[in-house]
Amino acid sequence: MRRKKRLPTRRRRAARCAAAALVLLILAQNFLHTAYLLPIQAVRLMEEKQGLQGSQVVRRQWEPEVYGWSSLFYLTAGGRAVSLTGVSLTARGWWPTHTGLLDCAEDKPLHAGEEIVMLDAGEDAENRYYGTHLFFYGRVDDPAIETVEIRLQVPPDYKAAEGETVDVGYYLLLNAPIFEKEGRRYFLLDHRTSFQSAARADRIVGRNAAGNGVTSFQIPVTGRSIARRAPRGAEAGGST
Repeated sequence: MRRKKRLPTRRRRAARCAAAALVLLILAQNFLHTAYLLPIQAVRLMEEKQGLQGSQVVRRQWEPEVYGWSSLFYLTAGGRAVSLTGVSLTARGWWPTHTGLLDCAEDKPLHAGEEIVMLDAGEDAENRYYGTHLFFYGRVDDPAIETVEIRLQVPPDYKAAEGETVDVGYYLLLNAPIFEKEGRRYFLLDHRTSFQSAARADRIVGRNAAGNGVTSFQIPVTGRSIARRAPRGAEAGGST
């Protein structure tokens, strides 16, 4: 007696579709160079454009509030530079959202950079720019420095909203944890603020064990970008 050919189950069809999609993604990656299976591949793409060779990942951080649930930030270091690159998952695979490069060639006790990401809810939103996400990163070269302090400062040109009172000067102090990787020390700190101005005047202070300042300077902005996504009602929490 001839057996009837068994129809594929939904699970088998789903597995075949997933396998076919994976094959297409691999082909696109290898031949068209338009898709990346891994987030680190998107990071390496940006590093190539920056001329950063032989870098290593010193920290990876998940930041779903910035570019969505797949938003990752990679702190990498190679030679005399440190880079901070954001990536997220798109229809064409992993793709870089922005990157910042910090030159550490100069002999200094502390190197620091600041990445500014404006949060954009779209043109139809009542408050289109509903905050700013700040990333502070860098390398600590002086062994005497044991703590890194970030001083958020309201820029002199900041225009307060109607009914808002803002004093120009330092309005918040943050401590950036120092961690070690392959014999060098780094830091990475992110902070969400309600101030929408892209102009910044933030400072950094490196202190020794006694709490005395070893070095202090205004943090250079290494990059700016806009994260276009709708805000959640709960995102107001944590803003300053």
